[in-house]
Amino acid sequence: MKLITTVNGYPEQQEIDLIWSGYDEPHRLDDAEQRSSAVSSLQIEPDALPDAFQHHLITARLILLHLPAFTDGRPYSLAAMLRQHYRYEGEIRVYGDVRAAQLDHLHRCGINSFVLKEDQDAASALGQIGYFSKWYQPNISA
Repeated sequence: MKLITTVNGYPEQQEIDLIWSGYDEPHRLDDAEQRSSAVSSLQIEPDALPDAFQHHLITARLILLHLPAFTDGRPYSLAAMLRQHYRYEGEIRVYGDVRAAQLDHLHRCGINSFVLKEDQDAASALGQIGYFSKWYQPNISA
């Protein structure tokens, strides 16, 4: 898998085997046994309600957001909510139907690492972050 991460606003490329590469296996919100314990990584589906994951944000160092279709805007909103409302400062990684053309928009919503869809070119994806020089909305990136 191709992973694009941003370090101090600059994109870098890596090859990874797992979507949570570099972290412990993520806990899923539907696992009732894991709800009460501290987690270091958390996988959040687009339809999750904040009450289900809010108490895990203190210990989570990685949050995985699933983008089931490139037309689905819920991960954008979840990332912005995590950064603005909950003041989450850890890594937010998006995976699923992630396309190179989306990276700048996803990054501006607070996502700082991206697992590209297999058919996407990582070299062209690197140039997408910071592609636009002017925006109407403020940047939410961490």
